[in-house]
Formats: sequence, structure tokens, C-alpha cells
Amino acid sequence: MPCGLRAALLACAALGGIWLASPERACAAPAASTAPAAAPSTQATACSLRIEAPSALAELLRRELDLAHWCALPSVPPAQLDLLIRQLPTQAVRLLETEGHFAAKVEARRLPAHSPPVIEVRVAPGPAARVTRVALSVRGADPATDTQLSELLRQRWSLPVGAVFRDADWETAKSRALARLLGGHWPGARIAHSQATVDPATQHVELALEFETGPPYRFGALRVSGLRRYPERVVRNLAPPARASRFDQGALLAYQARLQNSPYFRNALVGTELSQAQDDELPIDVRVFENPAHKVDLGAGLSSDTGRSVQVGWRDLDFGGRAQRLNAAVKLETLQQGGSVRLALPRSATGDDDSVGLAYTRSDIQGLVTRNTTASAQRARSRDTIDTALVLQYQIESTQPLGAASSIVHALSLSADWTRRDLDSMLAPRRGSVLGAQLGGASHALASSASFVRVDLRGIGYLPLTRRDTFVGRGEVGAVLSSGAAGIPQNFLFRAGGAQSVRGYAYQSLGLVDGGAIVGARYLLAGSAELDHWFTSRWGGAVFFDAGNAADSWSALKPVRGYGAGLRWRSPVGLIAVDLAYGQALHAFRLNFSAGVAF
Repeated sequence: MPCGLRAALLACAALGGIWLASPERACAAPAASTAPAAAPSTQATACSLRIEAPSALAELLRRELDLAHWCALPSVPPAQLDLLIRQLPTQAVRLLETEGHFAAKVEARRLPAHSPPVIEVRVAPGPAARVTRVALSVRGADPATDTQLSELLRQRWSLPVGAVFRDADWETAKSRALARLLGGHWPGARIAHSQATVDPATQHVELALEFETGPPYRFGALRVSGLRRYPERVVRNLAPPARASRFDQGALLAYQARLQNSPYFRNALVGTELSQAQDDELPIDVRVFENPAHKVDLGAGLSSDTGRSVQVGWRDLDFGGRAQRLNAAVKLETLQQGGSVRLALPRSATGDDDSVGLAYTRSDIQGLVTRNTTASAQRARSRDTIDTALVLQYQIESTQPLGAASSIVHALSLSADWTRRDLDSMLAPRRGSVLGAQLGGASHALASSASFVRVDLRGIGYLPLTRRDTFVGRGEVGAVLSSGAAGIPQNFLFRAGGAQSVRGYAYQSLGLVDGGAIVGARYLLAGSAELDHWFTSRWGGAVFFDAGNAADSWSALKPVRGYGAGLRWRSPVGLIAVDLAYGQALHAFRLNFSAGVAF
């Protein structure tokens, strides 16, 4: 290319072209032939370059100069080498201008008595040009909106006054500003004018940029393709943008995410085409790629809480030929075993996910053997970062504490769950929080062994302190309001201890003593403070302090403490933690870890 790609963009491009205040510069004469690709390093080279320049600029010249590519060949004709040496200063100056050096001086000469030839390049880059003025404006149909958009783009402009003017930064800044318009309400936005005026005498650069928003658009009809197995209502009931509502790129992306997270689809593409606009309406085009209806899931894991585990699951996404989801699973762990079956209906037009299920679990934890059979009906709803659920369930539970009398209780309970997730990453979060609340209860007058109300509040927060350090805070408080714990199923009561509770103590080992067993209590208080430091993008270390306990009254609740250090690994399936914790109340160390692989 006559001036090299980057120089041509700087000096000749229409969109981001640069007009020089000094007399107009012409492009260098073309080379005799296109520079070849570099030869393998194992071959003898035709010549070598010695570049005297700041390291970053020297690296640029070694990477981009035509002569550098020719020198890597086994041989170069003498006439070709002489031509390349003559052209080098002009080409180098153009390259240095892309880095903001518009007064650079470059000399190139062939050193005598060297074989193969050595070409010496001396660079005096001069001062870097800096931005002294930015004139940015938006033009559209509404002057008030134009003013607001102009101010927004100015506030977020990434090449401000005082910055060194580099071609790549200029192009990036324009692209980001345009992307903010396109990513909002203006799918027809474009750059109407852009100019960078450079004064080589003063090394000052003035930037001028004007955007056009294009006309305002509204969402049109939903057009779906790719469905072969599932009905179209599965796509339409996942809350697409409403017809005739204002165009919003964020709404399209959120809808696409809901489709991609749906069990029915392995992928989904959502978009609009300006050429398909009907007056001011843009049809929404949805293309989905379906998951197979049947799937078998196998898994194995290891946890310091419940021991080794294996599991098998079966999924049918089109049960009865009506897109109903049937899920069955069996999970066997060292301390706990269980199986479940659940039938879920497709999401309704109002956004509700309804399901019914049966489950059985048996556990032997801290001397307490529990058998629980549950039938439940659930209505759940997900909206952006908020998940809610209303659960009606009936359960029969038998308990056998070590060295104490067994019992059988039953409860017909109604519970409401609320969860808010606001994380920068679901697999490896560094910023954000997860908050949850649960309120439920049962009545002795309605097929239950006891009357009670249960409240549980929990949360975890991530706060980045530096690029490599993150503070993690976690807390939970729970209470069961009743005349006593008798007649209340264990899953409504509280126990503490374990990898996700108070480290340094065995899983669910903090609670009430009944014979030789630890059973659930009516009150819980637990918290944790942790500092994570990441040595690499994947591996890190942590120090932490945990405190908490469960008891049958607030006055009897005496938190115990645990603290220690551990390792962190951001695996492809999520965060894996290994912690060595000291349980102060036990004066002993305990290893806590959790890991699992699904296949």
C-alpha cells in the first residue's frame, strides 16, 4: 500500500482523515514490489536493522517497515535493497505520525564492511502531538435530545484534551462513541463528519466530530425462525420487547439472553435490519437453535461437607408433545442420598414458570438420620436480576437422633422466595452482590404437626480493591417463630458449619444437641469476611474470618469463630476453593473444599 495501512488511514481516509496545517504532504512513492512475508528464523538473513529509537517506536518500525520483512529473506537484490533504504525514512515518518510524532526526523544508511549488510536507522521522534480541543456534537430530529446525547458522549469521550494523539486511539474513541448511540435507541446512527487537524509547528491537535442519530424507531412484529420441535409460544412468552415500544438495543440483548438461557435452545440470535423498516417500525428477527428433547446427565463430585457424590439425571423437554419439561434425578453422596422428579410447564404469557414435583432424601449428618418425602407445587418468575418463587409443599419427615427417641412430623407449608443477582460474572465474580430473602410457614390447623413462621435473610458481596485484590463479605440471619422446635421439619430449622457457613467446623455441626446428634435450632447468625488475591488470571489465594452459630433463642446464640487461608482456582465450571481453617472453639484445624465435574 502506498503509505502503509496505518499511514494511509492517518493521512488519506475520508472518515477519520487528518488535515495538516502545514503544506499538504504527499504519499511516498510506491515500493518496487510488495514486501514479502518474513522468512523462517532458521534461515540466514539478507540484512539486519539497527534502530536507534525509544523502545516502543523501535518495535513499531521493526514490525511494520518493508525493509524489515525483506531483510528476513535469504537474499535481496542489491538494487532492491538500495531502493528500500531510500524509501525507509519516508515510510518511517508516516508510521511515527500514527503514534503522534508529526515532527520526527529519520535517517537511514548502510554501514560499510558488513556482510550481510547492516542498515542503521536513527530516529529523532520529537515531541508527541497532544489534543488541545474536542468539538463533538449530535444532530437528529429533536434538539433537546441532541443536546443530552452530545453531553453524554462528551462525558465518556476517551481521547480528551491533553492526551497524546495516536491514530489507533482516535479510531477507537470514534468507534466507542458511535457504539453508545447504536447500543441505545438509535439503530441508524452514523458519523456524519470527523476531522483531526494537526499543527506540526505547535504539536497541537484539534478534533471535530459530528454524529447523526437517524430517525427514531419503534419495535415492530416478532418474526421467528428455526423452530422444528417446540411451539412458537415458547419464544413469544420469554418477554420480547413490546410492539410499538421505543427501540432499545439493551432490550434486544436482554431478550436474546433469556432465549439462550432457556432449556429449549442451545443458541439464539435476535436483531433488526434497517432495510426491513416499515415506516418507523423495525421487525424483530429471532432465529433459534433447538436443544434435543432428550438428554442424560452424569456427574461426579467431592465435597468436604457431604463427601463423594455421583448423580444421574434424565431430561425430556417435550414431554407429552406439548413442550412440558420432565426432569428426573438421583444423587448419591456419602452423607446424603436422594431422588426427585419434576414436571414443568412452558412459561406462560404472563411470565410465570409453573411446576410440580416429588422428592425423597435420606441423610446421616452429625448423628441425625433424616428421611424426608416432599410433594410440591411452585410458581416462579424471573425478571432481569430478580428471581421470585411461591412454593406450596407437603412433607413427611422422620428423624432418628443417635441415642434419642425417633419422631415423625408433617407440614403443609407456603413459602415465598426473593433473590436479586447483580454480578459482573456468574462463574468468577469480582464485583456485585447476591441478596436473598425467604418467608414461609405452616399452621397446626392445616395438616401440620406445628405452627411456625420462618424468616431467612442472606447475602454475599464482592468489592474489588485493586486489580488483583477482592473483598468478599457474606452473611445470613434466620429465625423460626414458634413455641418450640418440636414438630417442625429439620429443613425449616437451622444448623451451621461447613465450607459455605463457618469454616473450621464440620458440616452442620453447630446446632442443638439431642442425645448424640446435632439437630436444627430456631435461630441462626453467621458471617464471613474474606480477602482474595489473584496471582494470575486463574490462580489466587485467600485469607478469611468466619463467625456464627445456631441456637434455640437469641440469648443462647454465641457465635464461634474460624479463620484461616486457602487457594482459589477459576476453573472452566466455576470457582473451586480449598481452605485450611482453624476452629477456635475446637482448637483444631479443618480442611474445607468443594469441587465438581459434570459430564
